[in-house]
Amino acid sequence: MSVDPPSADALARNPIAPDLLETLVGGLSAYGRLYGLPSSPEQVQGILGTLMRLHLPEQPAAVVDQVTQQVLDGLTPEALKNVIVSRASSTLAKETHRWQAALEQQVTGTLTAYVKRYGVDLTPENLLTMATAVMPLLDDRPVTRAEALGLVSQVAQTFAVDDAIAAVIPPHYMAIAQTLATALSQKPLEDAVGETVTAYVQKFSPGLVTVGEDLISNALSAVLKNQVDFGIDVDLNLADRQLLIQQISFKLNILQQSPPPSKTAEAIAAEVDAAVSTYRNDRPSPVDVSEGVARPGGVSSPFTSTRRPADGSNAADDFWQTHSS
Repeated sequence: MSVDPPSADALARNPIAPDLLETLVGGLSAYGRLYGLPSSPEQVQGILGTLMRLHLPEQPAAVVDQVTQQVLDGLTPEALKNVIVSRASSTLAKETHRWQAALEQQVTGTLTAYVKRYGVDLTPENLLTMATAVMPLLDDRPVTRAEALGLVSQVAQTFAVDDAIAAVIPPHYMAIAQTLATALSQKPLEDAVGETVTAYVQKFSPGLVTVGEDLISNALSAVLKNQVDFGIDVDLNLADRQLLIQQISFKLNILQQSPPPSKTAEAIAAEVDAAVSTYRNDRPSPVDVSEGVARPGGVSSPFTSTRRPADGSNAADDFWQTHSS
């Protein structure tokens, strides 16, 4: 039976049910015994995220991230050592490792192709940027913040440039690398649009928990009209525009990264608000941007996403009635 996500307050009020806690800690312990555990907290949380997502596939990303954070916060070496590792936990650990290894191979393959084709000089900082930009380009990318950050950390830590230069690259990775190059070339524009969306949400719609692609598109249009103010000069085709929106949506909604808005972005945000207001006025009935438009089977609007809210709000109590002790 599917249940709705808990809010942050509900997570603070309620302990994780013993059986769920045992499954996650047991799965993590089994993972460590089979493959070894990383020292990075981001990577450990990423493993926990995949364990929970595979164990409770109906749960939204917000629940996965919040519960795994709570497990990580209370995790001790003694708990990992003393937990009973069942056959089910071992199976879950193997599935987690298989899924993460396959995705890591895709990210590493794309970065390898990019380095081989473009001959870039990688620093730790731009390697993180590149690995993050690859994630939205993959069909089977992580669905939670914990998994994404864990995988990016793992790839950045283990990627070997010398091996990349010597590697033989499958053609499909070369194609993704070319798209990655376009995404990276758009970074200044991406930053400007991301800042503008953040400024809009902060000033005009602080209750908005998930940013839809049409809101990003409106911010992009506003930024393109004011390129000089941002110090950029670009001309986007439709494919590049959609790629840019995809990258920003991933960072704002999945990674929950809200760049601090510049003064220019704050000013342009007013134009985005005007576009939203025009949309509202043109609709037969008023539209609440922070809630979306009700429709059979869900809620959506051009300014929100059908993805679950990032803060896990709405129906926390139902989840914890099912999963708390």
